[in-house]
Amino acid sequence: MADYDVIVIGCGPAGMMACGELAKRGVKVLGIDKKPLLDINIRTASGYCFLDQNFNQENIKMTPKGDKSLLEYTDSGFELTYGDKLEGIYHSYMFSDTKKHWKVTVTDKPFYHIFNPHQCHEDRYKWAKKQGAEFMPATLFRNVEQTPEGVNVKVRRDGQDIYLTAKKLLAADGLTSKVAKVTGKNKDRTDFGMKGPTIEYEVKNVECPYPRGDMFFFGSGNFGGRAGGIIMVPSCHGEGIFRMETMSMLPASTAEDLIEYFTKKGPFSDWFKNSEVIETSGVVIEFLGPMIIPQLDHILFIGDSAAYGECLYQSAVMCGYVGAEKVIKELNGEKGYDEYTEWWADHFDWVRNPKAMADYTKRVMFPRFFTVKELDFLFDKAMENPIILKEAEASPYTFSTMMLESFIALPGVPEDLKERMRQLIDADMAQVASMAGKVQKAS
Repeated sequence: MADYDVIVIGCGPAGMMACGELAKRGVKVLGIDKKPLLDINIRTASGYCFLDQNFNQENIKMTPKGDKSLLEYTDSGFELTYGDKLEGIYHSYMFSDTKKHWKVTVTDKPFYHIFNPHQCHEDRYKWAKKQGAEFMPATLFRNVEQTPEGVNVKVRRDGQDIYLTAKKLLAADGLTSKVAKVTGKNKDRTDFGMKGPTIEYEVKNVECPYPRGDMFFFGSGNFGGRAGGIIMVPSCHGEGIFRMETMSMLPASTAEDLIEYFTKKGPFSDWFKNSEVIETSGVVIEFLGPMIIPQLDHILFIGDSAAYGECLYQSAVMCGYVGAEKVIKELNGEKGYDEYTEWWADHFDWVRNPKAMADYTKRVMFPRFFTVKELDFLFDKAMENPIILKEAEASPYTFSTMMLESFIALPGVPEDLKERMRQLIDADMAQVASMAGKVQKAS
């Protein structure tokens, strides 16, 4: 007889949601995670949520409930309570190392809302515990073996190996999923060679002269000659507080070097002369093509473990909910995993449409498609012609197209530069890599 009906490896947003939903429906479930505390966030997560728009074929409606917020997943058919308010963000910026910048403002509907990842973890953990889910924190997943009856799982805790059995296993252990590696499930996924660390500082007393908005900084002059970038997003903790996330390559020390130089020696260091780091978090990001079939016998891969880039917090929760529904069907002898596989492809465009991966990548790689001179020219033109919209969808898949179209519409932009931007809008992953390489050689 199996120790558990379902074992969940990884108790982030997808895994924790699955644990709670399974326990709520009477399934004996165990959540395993390497973190010693499951109600806090240790992974880089800038904390933004897209509401009232189609994002991964889901539309989330938010209703204030006093000091809390009710979030209704209208497509997936569930709701949850977030224990705080969400703040709408109406400005977005991009800065070069010459201090020139591009800005877009919306007036009626925010680009997105910011939230506190710690609060989300605490909310879901308390809820899952209340439903009766069991957890094994501070535990490392080591291996899994499949049997006709289910899975044998090997973990390590307090220096001892522990062996557990279950009828089914949900792998929710993130972008660098060890379950995917030990089962060989990554062998058929395209490796885009974009692996690197990112560190996130939450910083208070930042003397930013611009209205609250997300800010993307690039250019080697910002980082002491290093390649990389920083995304700075307003924190839900108040004015003058930002979450700063690096984009960098191995070794891991590069991420810290990048953010330390930026805040202490770079062109924008005067913003941080009185600042204080109040929290740090980090993660290693690995860009693999998505799993087309996120299942392997008794194992179902949910959330980031099967994703390209990331699902983002809101969609990872959705994966956890649907994953729980479908694993229950499997326990009842139905084809639940096949249904999840179809749902996965229907909701995440990069599963069936490789161009969606390129669209996700373009914003992060944006500076690589232009010379410094071209970007400064475009930024100057944009400041002469401010971009103010009533509303604009600004998800990771649509933002770059919106930005490029705004540049194309500026007066005085040469036709050859417009044409290159049109090509970039239509580019797939191979063309993105080619275009970035050509500009870097030209520079």
